[in-house]
Amino acid sequence: MPRYARIHATGGLFHVICRFHNRQFLLEHDGARDRYLNCLGVACSRTDARVLAYCLMSSHVHLVLQLGTTRLGTFTRMVNASWVNWLNRKYGRLGTAMAERPNSVFCDSETYALELVRYVHNNPVRAKIVASAEGSSWSSHRAYLGLDKAPEWLDFMPVLLRLSDDIVQAREKFAAFVEGGKFEPRRAEFSGEVSREMSKRIRSLVKGPVEISYPVLGPDDFILDVYGRQKQENSDREQFPDVSIGAMDVLEAVCRETGLDKEQLLGSSRSRAVSRGRKLTAWIWCERFGKPQVDIADMFGVKPAAVSRMMRDMRNKKVAGIDDEMVKRVLKTMKKRLVEILGTRPLDPASRRDPSKVQSILLRRVREIEERLFGRKVFDG
Repeated sequence: MPRYARIHATGGLFHVICRFHNRQFLLEHDGARDRYLNCLGVACSRTDARVLAYCLMSSHVHLVLQLGTTRLGTFTRMVNASWVNWLNRKYGRLGTAMAERPNSVFCDSETYALELVRYVHNNPVRAKIVASAEGSSWSSHRAYLGLDKAPEWLDFMPVLLRLSDDIVQAREKFAAFVEGGKFEPRRAEFSGEVSREMSKRIRSLVKGPVEISYPVLGPDDFILDVYGRQKQENSDREQFPDVSIGAMDVLEAVCRETGLDKEQLLGSSRSRAVSRGRKLTAWIWCERFGKPQVDIADMFGVKPAAVSRMMRDMRNKKVAGIDDEMVKRVLKTMKKRLVEILGTRPLDPASRRDPSKVQSILLRRVREIEERLFGRKVFDG
């Protein structure tokens, strides 16, 4: 039975639930919620993903996202890794704070956008924290109603305009809509659980066995389209597998751009140039790719605290824009190398007979490489 990778479609609407390890109340730490919202804003500025709604509970986070070319895993790693790094530095923690891969629900936006945002905004009501959604200051509900200033990255207008073209009327209708659903019980399908009935329906539509890892909600034609595209993508990947990126690849790209030798960066030298090369490697791997600092610590043979200091130094430099251009050059070097590797993949006989299909697949792989390196497509070269 094939297991499809997490479904991705441009314009796809996701409800994502990110839970903390052991259900700890990590967002109750001083400044933790503000910092999480800041990390969301940074991720939005670096990608083409849009946040339609959010709700920050003590032990977990709810997000309603509309994706462009950025894949869901890329976006959530970018947000969560940055926030966990901040949390660990501020409170002297070690290790991850996230419990597992986020739960997700993929929805047809036309059918579920309003309903899903209402469900997320009423989460504090179901938890008996507040009597109504507007009583919570840590969801996007008050911004929807104009009671609080909305963050620049919160894209609430597409949801409100489904109710009325007049913003005042739309807000009144939305307030009544959310209030009317405050006694709605927990819905398993909105929480990432796949029921037997849902599995049976999807398999009946797809006409074949397939493992369904999380809910896909929408009319029949939406589900057929989603799984049809996913089947084609999986077929493409068998011929053109993803080009993986490791910490050593980043280090080698840094060496090519800075003129440093790999043995220097992996050795014990403390020269200013070598130190800069190590910091660039750590910054790109941890900040740009959202990867764990322990990978850099293991590669350089240092303690995680040393990597944290590298990241702090780079963060201070970023304020002044220092090394910004070098980071871009390193990423472009990595892209060029990965595209070269991709071009050496052997083609099966069937694909050789259809050059247009091969070109389409290759272009899609290149776009994925750009998205993985840059968070979004930033240049055409």
